Amino acid sequence: MRIIEGDRNASHHGKTRSLLTKFFTFAHATGALPLFPTRPATYFRYMCWLSSNGIDSGWTGALKYVTAVVQLNRSQGFEDFRLHPATLFFWERFRLNFKRMVQSAHKAMKWPIRPGHLEAMALSTDLSVAANLQAICSYFLLFFCGCRIGHVAQSSSATDALRFEDIHFEPSILAPTTVYVCFRSTKTRPRAADSPFWSAVGRQRQLPFCPVELLSRHMRTAYRGRPGDFVFTGANGGALSRATFTANLRHRLEIAAPMLPAPVDLRRFSGVSFRKGCLSTLGALGLPSHRLADHADHSSVESSRIYTLDTLTDRAANSNMIASQFSSSSSSSSSS
Repeated sequence: MRIIEGDRNASHHGKTRSLLTKFFTFAHATGALPLFPTRPATYFRYMCWLSSNGIDSGWTGALKYVTAVVQLNRSQGFEDFRLHPATLFFWERFRLNFKRMVQSAHKAMKWPIRPGHLEAMALSTDLSVAANLQAICSYFLLFFCGCRIGHVAQSSSATDALRFEDIHFEPSILAPTTVYVCFRSTKTRPRAADSPFWSAVGRQRQLPFCPVELLSRHMRTAYRGRPGDFVFTGANGGALSRATFTANLRHRLEIAAPMLPAPVDLRRFSGVSFRKGCLSTLGALGLPSHRLADHADHSSVESSRIYTLDTLTDRAANSNMIASQFSSSSSSSSSS
């Protein structure tokens, strides 16, 4: 049965079909036919199945699955639930909530990269090799800028990938103190709007692996003076792919594992681990939510909170701050 039309990429859609087959088997086993994602019971099953199978493709991927569900229902003789007047309200709620839930589940499933991970990977890597320098350089850039994986590695389009002309060193590339990075677009800034987002990283003299010095070194090693050259490339010279980036990251984490204080589950790390690690680290240091959102170029503080580890323990600890105000108030009253 041909489930998804417009099948131009055989390998990609082959994977999609495989996942869909598993979901349909799951649906049959749980008695969920006809599939109706807006019904709470099926919605719950659907979300549980997605997260348990590691599906984190976001809203675009979700639409593909819903479209495939519609096709399956039709093949079984059921109507297209999206066109029924009574489902319009629920379908809209499903669209909004599904996007948030998939994003939240995706980020919750991935562990944040910590400074210790970065240091261990850098220490276990021969940075005299150009490919190794590029990899470690991309890790530090992602972590310090808190930027999206799409600025370093692309799954399809390389439109937003970082170019050498997007990086500016001050006061000079030979002795930089600050590096300014121009990201061509973010989730909140479409490229078509021509509103790039600038980030900046300061030199860290106290660190053995300063991100500014790594960027300067990589640029002097890799740049050939050609306009439009990518900062981070794959073996073919094109924009680095997500698959290659994730595979390399997990490989380097595996090598660095003996230097880490706790064992790592390599499957729990991906590109979003750097963004999550950056914002979690800043949040733990007390950076206010509005500054977190500004650093990550989020449209709201709620977006930033998805990435931070806001635990109940942290909230309980706030009682100590409140209690300190009671104590100081009591002291003042006694002295007066």
